Amino acid sequence: MLADDRGAVIESIVARQHRYVETSQKNIRIVGLSATLPNYKDVAKFLHVNEDNGLFFFGPEHRPVPLQQTFIGVTDGGQSRYQIINKMNNICYDEVLDSLRRGYQVMVFVHSRKDTGGTARALAEIAGRAGTLETHFLPSNNCEENSAYSKYNPLVNKSRNRELQQHFVNGMGIHHAGMLRPDRKLSENMFAAGAIKVLCCTATLAWGVNLPAHTVIIKGTEVYNPEKGGIVDLSILDVMQIFGK
Repeated sequence: MLADDRGAVIESIVARQHRYVETSQKNIRIVGLSATLPNYKDVAKFLHVNEDNGLFFFGPEHRPVPLQQTFIGVTDGGQSRYQIINKMNNICYDEVLDSLRRGYQVMVFVHSRKDTGGTARALAEIAGRAGTLETHFLPSNNCEENSAYSKYNPLVNKSRNRELQQHFVNGMGIHHAGMLRPDRKLSENMFAAGAIKVLCCTATLAWGVNLPAHTVIIKGTEVYNPEKGGIVDLSILDVMQIFGK
């Protein structure tokens, strides 16, 4: 986050820590972590880290799944906003289905809380028309999948979140900061256990929650920024953080 708006705050904290160590002669341990940092040696130098025994770098060779990125361009071509959204939903469905056919779970990242439910509904509608909802989105005859689905069914029914219940029936889940903490935790646990195969979520899930998936889809690259009062492009840092899932 050093390149972000909060970078100056981090810099001042580190500078004050170093000053405190010099004046008080007491050591303070600083731990810096990043998943998306190419110039890690510069940051190590900035944090006064000893490169021989305090700096650790784990490259892409340590990943259980090699990271491959594919960018799909969706142009308006004079179409209305509604038509573009439909086009994006159809492309998203194709990519989700491809992954489900290969037996992998999928995370679909969207950029508004409302769109988590909207995307899940759109995927369910398209899958319903194509006849793939029961065959690919819902648990198969696999005993492990069925037992996980059965285990979480009563827990979902106890939740007050109607949307969560609606999407669970279609083998999908939602996750965003506007949900109650127990409901968010329930979505995370269901995905981790394999009770649901598709999770539609916002970038809240990309920062700080250890919930990996084989396939990650970022639907759209524009996000609303309340400070700037308009739509801005998603930062490449966020893109890399989300793909890292």
